[in-house]
Amino acid sequence: MFFVFSGQVFGENEVKIIINKKVNKLAYFKNGLVIKTFPVATGKSVSLTPEGNFKVIRKLVNPYYSKGKVAGGSPNNPLGVRWLGLDAMDTPGDTYGIHGNNNPRSIGKYASAGCIRMYNEDVTWLYQNTPLGTVVEIINEEWDIEQKPITVMVNDIKLASTADMKPFMINNRVMVSGRLLAESIGCAVTWNGALRQAILNNGRINVIATVGAKQITVNGETKDIDVPVTLRDDRVYIPVRAFAEAFGFTVTWEGKTHTVSLVKSAVYPVLPIESTGSAPTVPGTVYRHPNFQDSSLAE
Repeated sequence: MFFVFSGQVFGENEVKIIINKKVNKLAYFKNGLVIKTFPVATGKSVSLTPEGNFKVIRKLVNPYYSKGKVAGGSPNNPLGVRWLGLDAMDTPGDTYGIHGNNNPRSIGKYASAGCIRMYNEDVTWLYQNTPLGTVVEIINEEWDIEQKPITVMVNDIKLASTADMKPFMINNRVMVSGRLLAESIGCAVTWNGALRQAILNNGRINVIATVGAKQITVNGETKDIDVPVTLRDDRVYIPVRAFAEAFGFTVTWEGKTHTVSLVKSAVYPVLPIESTGSAPTVPGTVYRHPNFQDSSLAE
């Protein structure tokens, strides 16, 4: 898997930081996935903290506060215990930065002259885990970093998820409605209410996903998955990677746009299955993709 931020491909163990002024949160990403989020304080006015893509170019332990001539390490130092300087506005890392503070009550508020304030314990963790050169993106948008909408693409076609079938993340794993995924590739879907199982079948591959289980069954073979099959808002959700691997798709994740893409050259026919029960997710009905046509098949 690879991850894309601002047009760059990020490999294994590479990191990025996104700061959203709208909600005063900082998210630490590794491999395109959110590892930690922290509350922050940003500029007193919207223009004080610059927006855009910058880099960490300077790191200091117990920074000296020159304006007030406060020694580094002093409990009265408004820069706190760590400084990660940014090249924002063409500055050399000594003007705009992510730093600690001596006023914890300001965190979560619009309180700074342009820098990003953190709790001292939080900025210490960030300092230890952020190498020089790390990209820092500062935005001001109406979404919570932890809840940014996820787009799902199947063979370059965007899936139109409704309000009750929105993808989400559990432990950095993308969860997508089993019905939404199955219909996108022409699968039949049934629900076994007694066993709480969603059954997906395309005529060659039969997948059984049991709510609460950390395994799925693929053509009779049990496959372990990272997070359990989940029932949310009366919909069955499956880890997208488990679905993709079961049906022979490759998966990529674009961290910048929160887009997961499934790609495969062949689409296989639907094998109708009888319903074995009822549930709000798939109420005893066999579903087929509306655009399914035999003439579109390709080996």
